[in-house]
Amino acid sequence: MTRQSPLRSIWFYPSQTIARIAHENPGYRIFALPIIAGFAVWPTVALFAKDENQVESGIILSTLLAFGPVAEVFQVFVGAYLIRLTGIWLGGKAGVASIQTAIAWGNVPIAVLAILGVVLLTFSGVYTELSDAPLSWGQSSLVTGIAWALFVFQAVIVAWSVSIFLRGLVTVQGYSMGRAIANVVFAWMIPAALVVLAAIILGDADRLIWLFFAGFEDLVFLNEA
Repeated sequence: MTRQSPLRSIWFYPSQTIARIAHENPGYRIFALPIIAGFAVWPTVALFAKDENQVESGIILSTLLAFGPVAEVFQVFVGAYLIRLTGIWLGGKAGVASIQTAIAWGNVPIAVLAILGVVLLTFSGVYTELSDAPLSWGQSSLVTGIAWALFVFQAVIVAWSVSIFLRGLVTVQGYSMGRAIANVVFAWMIPAALVVLAAIILGDADRLIWLFFAGFEDLVFLNEA
């Protein structure tokens, strides 16, 4: 019997799939999957923008810079080293290549969401047109219902993606789920601490704290004032 494609088996058998890829070809699609996944967030931003001016003035660009393909690839390569470093403290045994496999293949659901983003962009055009016209109660309820359905769908996809990554990390590191979560938290505390330290050195810590607690709109348009 032929083996199932990893793009199919990763959804329901993430541990076995990531273990197989890490053993046979750890570099398999570690570029393509994160890059595609990096585009998953910007259709959502376009959908929920209040008007076209917000989109044109940089929401999508800002989101791409924060969560887009560059950040995803950075996570695979730099993040893997941080997870490897902090994983050693917790008894992890995986090499960097195996951790990169877990990170990259954890992006599969989000990559699919990015491809489906064309649908979100199409709906965003309809949403914008309806928002500019007086809506009946029925039309407004329909638009709101579809928007909430899309939000829930995306939340499920992201949760699925995180689950795949963590189960893959458990497999390659050879420890419990609790340690896998701690491994990730400790890994990303390092760059977070560097950002805070840089803000303190530059005398901008109060601004950093304000941004952390600010709303999304305030964060995006901070420099427009």
